[in-house]
Amino acid sequence: MRDRRIRGVVRRPWYDSPWRIAGRVVSSTLTVVVLGLVVALVVVPRLTGGASLTVLTGSMEPTFRPGDLVVVRGVSEDEVCAQVPVGTVVTFQAEPGDPALITHRVVGKTIGTFDDGTSCRLVTQGDNNSATDDPVSPAQVRGVFMYGLPKAGWVRQWVTEHVQVVGLLAAAAVAVYLLWPGSRRSTTRVLSVPPSGVPATGLPAAPAAPVPDDRERGLRERELDLREREIALRERELVLRAGEPEPSTSVTSEA
Repeated sequence: MRDRRIRGVVRRPWYDSPWRIAGRVVSSTLTVVVLGLVVALVVVPRLTGGASLTVLTGSMEPTFRPGDLVVVRGVSEDEVCAQVPVGTVVTFQAEPGDPALITHRVVGKTIGTFDDGTSCRLVTQGDNNSATDDPVSPAQVRGVFMYGLPKAGWVRQWVTEHVQVVGLLAAAAVAVYLLWPGSRRSTTRVLSVPPSGVPATGLPAAPAAPVPDDRERGLRERELDLREREIALRERELVLRAGEPEPSTSVTSEA
């Protein structure tokens, strides 16, 4: 396994530690799940002109249960009679203008001309109900079922009621990710500095010398100490020689 040596510090790759591997897997999974929920519950309904709704009663069991979340796409009043066949699950208002919504299955359709100018009435019924609902006008229909997520409605309701707690948990998760050892890759680069008088080139830097161990460092320090002592002895010897008197010489002349 290769080690990363940065300024004398050995840093091992994140995949050397099983805890870091597990942390990466968990964080990646949570990220994918959160992004998937955001797309499914927010992005898709907005793009289709629909909404995501929480099931509150058991009238559609076993298809939907209380706490499930259903996503419906928007449908215009003019499209209901022609594009909503029998067997489709639709979301509609109990009464025109009533904000309360019901999600039931279309079990029949009446074609004709009605006082409100529409050409049909939908006959709806819950899968767990024994009686049909009152006839539904196209003006009451708000959406057609696309897909559902079991128990996701309770999760969304809890998040809505505990926004501060969710914010604190998200901030703690971000802090743990930023402070976790090895969570961020080091951006430090080791560059070789050319000696004085030598121009820098575009060649790649030479690999850094390995960090000596304690034994090798001790041997080097001892060698330097011996060299310093030898130099000191030589200097002392030169000083002593410089202080000695020069030998006298006699000159004789011949007659």
